[in-house]
Amino acid sequence: MVLIDSKSNIKSYRTFIHNIGWNLVGQVAPLIAALVSIPLLIKGLGVDRFGILTIAWMLIGYFSLFDLGIGRALTQIISEKLATNNEKDVPPLMWTGLTVMFVLGMIASLLIVGLSDWIIYSGLKIPVYLQAEAQRSLSMLAPSIPLVLIATGLRGVLEAKHEFKSVNLVRIPLGVMMFIAPLCVLPFSNSLVTIFFSLLLVRAFTVVAFLLLCYRSLGNFTQFTLSKKVIPELLRFGGWMTVSNIVSPIMVQMDRFVIGMMLSMAAVAYYATPYEMVTKLLVVPAAIAGVCFPQFATLNAQKNVKDAMVLYWKSCKYVLYTILPVVIFVILFAGWILHLWLGEKFSSESTGVFQILAVGVLANGLAAIPFAFIQGAGRSDITAKFHVAELIVYLPLLFILIKLYGINGAAIAWCLRSASDALALFIFVNNNKWAD
Repeated sequence: MVLIDSKSNIKSYRTFIHNIGWNLVGQVAPLIAALVSIPLLIKGLGVDRFGILTIAWMLIGYFSLFDLGIGRALTQIISEKLATNNEKDVPPLMWTGLTVMFVLGMIASLLIVGLSDWIIYSGLKIPVYLQAEAQRSLSMLAPSIPLVLIATGLRGVLEAKHEFKSVNLVRIPLGVMMFIAPLCVLPFSNSLVTIFFSLLLVRAFTVVAFLLLCYRSLGNFTQFTLSKKVIPELLRFGGWMTVSNIVSPIMVQMDRFVIGMMLSMAAVAYYATPYEMVTKLLVVPAAIAGVCFPQFATLNAQKNVKDAMVLYWKSCKYVLYTILPVVIFVILFAGWILHLWLGEKFSSESTGVFQILAVGVLANGLAAIPFAFIQGAGRSDITAKFHVAELIVYLPLLFILIKLYGINGAAIAWCLRSASDALALFIFVNNNKWAD
């Protein structure tokens, strides 16, 4: 069906590349905005305030786990329904999933408000003069969580319909605004409260835009139907996704939180800044895997193993060919890049982190394809089990290496975790029956 070398599939191949292109633009545009905005935000906010901002971004990402994997489940299940001509089953799946996600988002929002005292006054080494401001900022941040979850669910529905162009026409301006909005606030105030309010508005606009796109894309979108019967179907896939959603952000983002506890907020900034920069290379595998996932689900529903494996291997090659040259460049010229972008201090503090994380990003990027393949086949339990096993090793390793080597130790732990994850995923795909 896709990526098969025959004339009958040229249109499908072009659609596949077209969708990757839109996904890539949708992720590169915020990257460019980040590259421009981060130095200005550091200058305008100061290192400590910027460190708090990166922690806030981390918390939003982590508390989005409260969707219980339903956003991803909507993409997988709706793709299968559409592949088997069961479009009438889509409204109850969609509306039930979105309703559950909204309720869970409200719970997460209340939880983050309840934990704010511990986060600000005990969990992190925030300077005393910033503690009250940081606490008010967290209260402003909390309502973003249900909005993030709803947007994730609506995007999952659109991607099941292969509406990648429409999705990214929304993601591009709003993704850019996640970085530009705080800059627009800076001439008037460097208060984190005001900045977090601007980010809340961006999240709200995202939800409205995705709702309008779903209304246009789905003829039966307005058939509001809730069904208890579909909840087990969503949770069978989403339940294991929840395990991954709980564990994966710990491994991907908790390094900054631990640095904040063990070292300082300035150390968070020196680590998080090259991290945010180098992990933006993952836009390429994310763009490819995002298109592959609903396609893998469709091919799985059609029992089309041959085309799924062709798509799998070609996608792996695309990721390798695009990321490897950039990673090599970053490793060779990390110090020069940081000096040019952020100055001598960041270059001296963050060059080693930048180089080590680049290696981990290569492994992480390659892992995106087998991850999408396994989940597209409905085996989210496998990726969840891998994540739990990795977490058991990763957390103590993170504390030990930070204690021994500071922020470079955090980068080493992250790199080792990414490499082991990629190896496990590739071995599983290659050793199972679908690879025969």
